[in-house]
Amino acid sequence: MTRVGVRVERQPIIRFNATGQSRDCVQIVRDHDEEPHGTIVSNRFGEVRTLLVEGGPREMIRPERLLETHKEAYLSICRPLVGELLVFQDGKHATARGAQLVCYDSSRPYKVIMPERFRVVTLMVPRRLMGLTAKDTTMLTARVWPGSHGLGALLSNLLVGLEQHGESVDTGIDLLGGSMAGFAAALFAERLRSMAEESGIGRPTLMLSVQAYIRERLADPGLSPSVVAQRHNVSLRYLQKIFHERDTSPARWIRDERLARCRSELADSRFDHLSIAAIGERSGFFGASHFSRLFRDRYGVTPREFRKIRGLALAE
Repeated sequence: MTRVGVRVERQPIIRFNATGQSRDCVQIVRDHDEEPHGTIVSNRFGEVRTLLVEGGPREMIRPERLLETHKEAYLSICRPLVGELLVFQDGKHATARGAQLVCYDSSRPYKVIMPERFRVVTLMVPRRLMGLTAKDTTMLTARVWPGSHGLGALLSNLLVGLEQHGESVDTGIDLLGGSMAGFAAALFAERLRSMAEESGIGRPTLMLSVQAYIRERLADPGLSPSVVAQRHNVSLRYLQKIFHERDTSPARWIRDERLARCRSELADSRFDHLSIAAIGERSGFFGASHFSRLFRDRYGVTPREFRKIRGLALAE
């Protein structure tokens, strides 16, 4: 059965002997995109593939001696429908059941074990579409991701839908593949961000980057903690946490930096031709009364009074 853009292949389901074991329960994977024995449906959506695999106890092993680094690398995201799935890679192992998801990278040695009768749907995405390096994916492989909430739940449900309806899709194939790749990329980005936040890796570097970003955009009235967090691929809660460690908050730090720049310009005679309101606007304060109130709360005098005091000091 073949459609334009969608390839559907049916293979015999693995047969078992009286003990429940297959006659050939170990599969040595020799190619990056080799399909597991027992594949009953294989669909292609542009560059993205989905596999529905069913059978009994089985192991898939990709040893280092068979790796071919010049070939396309795939990230496989698996969702068990029946049974459980054990993935071993990069010195880690994980067991996925039910709505849970688990991932492995085809470009490195791995082992996948289905210890009982199983039914698994797998999304295979070329790694280059994710914008990830092999080093990046070592933090993603052989980890169980919950499929009960957030992006994990959306992707888990998508895989169930593909298992049920993938064969009937015959339009918008490339667009659907791109959407699935985007879904997977969003999930990977979320997981990498969450892991970085949990470990605290790179906090000093992140803070320096955030501070530089804010200083460059003080004049932007749309600058906000949520914008800063999104730009640096961290959650707003995590951004607030690292500022709290310095006894401040993102919003307060932005405000104080704006006020400090205004104070510097009010103290500089080269800006005397600008009005108080214009000085405030150059640092993102729109509304002269609002700017004046914040400045007085911070420095004890209004911007106008500060400029006057400076002028008197220079005249003496």
